[in-house]
Amino acid sequence: MISSHHGIVRKISTGPYRGMVIMDSSIDLFLRADGNPDNLFKNNGYLLKSSGSTRSTIAELHDAESEVKAERLFVKIFLFKNPFHSLKPHFTKHRAQIGWDVSWYLLDRSIPVPEPRGYLTRWRGPFCLRGYFFCQALLNCSSLDELAQDRVQLCNRLDAGGLINVLARNIASLHDNGVIHGDLKWSNILIKEDENQPWFVDFDSAKLHRHSPPPKAYARDLARFLLSGLEAGIEETILEKFLDEYVHHRKLVRANIDEPVAKILEKLKHRHQKEYGGKRASSKTGTAY
Repeated sequence: MISSHHGIVRKISTGPYRGMVIMDSSIDLFLRADGNPDNLFKNNGYLLKSSGSTRSTIAELHDAESEVKAERLFVKIFLFKNPFHSLKPHFTKHRAQIGWDVSWYLLDRSIPVPEPRGYLTRWRGPFCLRGYFFCQALLNCSSLDELAQDRVQLCNRLDAGGLINVLARNIASLHDNGVIHGDLKWSNILIKEDENQPWFVDFDSAKLHRHSPPPKAYARDLARFLLSGLEAGIEETILEKFLDEYVHHRKLVRANIDEPVAKILEKLKHRHQKEYGGKRASSKTGTAY
């Protein structure tokens, strides 16, 4: 066991699993009762998303003795791809561990992310077969992507309601602290229903820079955020306001970020047009984008 300002962390290093969990958390109790993390995607919750490489679910964990619900968790599983892929954790951190490390790093700096509960990797001999990341499930939140289904209402909330400035300041703080999200699309930004409180999720592709990242590093985050807004039909003046607030908060010059952001944005648009037949990437864009 390891004591830290995060609480008591239990290191798991026996059997097929390796990783860390918060001591006496719901996932810790589940694992100590010989729980199989794979069952969380079958019996204990409901599936959010599934692909060839990952699956995400909301799991309802109960205390085995009292049968009282202990906690509602978000769980993400990283699946085995091929033998080469399963050997990568010998040389670099698994994505589940990256999510754990970066989340705690950001929480220490008061950047809003769900509190982690643990991460695991599952091994068979030298091969890493699975990775699991566990964190608190946020209640009464919707992603920006979901809110964009009512475009008019979201535009009003972003502009007149001030949400776009809140988002710009929080993303600026993310980058000022050296973290590049790596997948800053709107489905990875959650908003509280009754207030302009954003939460950032899915940090398993994130990169942590010990010094402030250069423009090319954070331009991809900005371009992906902007593309989500364009695909949702958000007014371009609102996205311009986002960039103005972002550079103001970081004390940057807007002209220095426009070119790298525009280049990456065009590449992302082209990729989406190929993948989705232009359905998602179509947008009314002006000269800036």
